[in-house]
Amino acid sequence: MLSFDRVGEMTVAALLASIGSGFIVAYQYEVADPFVTSVAIEAVLPFGAFWRALHFWTGQAFFLLLIYHAWQSIDDLPKISKRPSSRRQWTVLSLTLPIGIFVLFTGYVLRYDGTGQAAGTIAEHLLLKVPLIGSGLNRFLMACTDEGLSRVYLLHLLLTVLLWGIGTWYHTRRVILSRKIFLSVLACSIAVAVLFNAPIDLPGKNIDLIQGPWFFLGVQELLRHFPPFEAGILYPLVPVIAFASLPWAGNEKIPLSILIGWLVTYFGLSLAGWLRSA
Repeated sequence: MLSFDRVGEMTVAALLASIGSGFIVAYQYEVADPFVTSVAIEAVLPFGAFWRALHFWTGQAFFLLLIYHAWQSIDDLPKISKRPSSRRQWTVLSLTLPIGIFVLFTGYVLRYDGTGQAAGTIAEHLLLKVPLIGSGLNRFLMACTDEGLSRVYLLHLLLTVLLWGIGTWYHTRRVILSRKIFLSVLACSIAVAVLFNAPIDLPGKNIDLIQGPWFFLGVQELLRHFPPFEAGILYPLVPVIAFASLPWAGNEKIPLSILIGWLVTYFGLSLAGWLRSA
């Protein structure tokens, strides 16, 4: 089993590789014509398909490593719970999980193919269902229908910087990313990018037939059975709140049980959504 620090270094390395390749992809990307430029990246940019695949797969790897790293940190709860400063740090760092999801989600929206358009449309509908502040949230975060992807693009960039700030610089001042780990992660990422292109499909498909991003399948399935606010807003907030509250709870077994139960149910929902779309 990989050590806690080793996984942390791998997580940072994947994020660095994703940011670096993202700069190259962003140079060719035009927010005014997102789908065409997403396709043109592979046709016009030298080794465009490789750079786009590297950005995509390192982003996926970062998020999966982040989840695993967060799960590993639960072993340190007894020590963290005894120090108020450590509990506050835990709360701040727990924000990396929803921020990471949103960065990954906006990446899907920005390519604006069938999956990206559907994801953006669903996200707008969910935000608009938030009581009182839904319209303001949508205008601040998405507004794809009225104003295109300019806000989504800016948010993708800003949240990536924020993710780096609180997830690496703030968190890893005591951890040095070794050259060996970085080069190993980069080599594996390059191999995957060479072998597998980043996915993209045609826009304009029936939204009911589109299988959303893999991490969104559970929400997509739940939306078939429950109102949007409960299925798309409240339900995804449960693991975030449960994880953030772990060191603060008098009995950590309660939020941990909620977190495990949520993960099990979400896996089941995701599997059902995948089978439905397969």
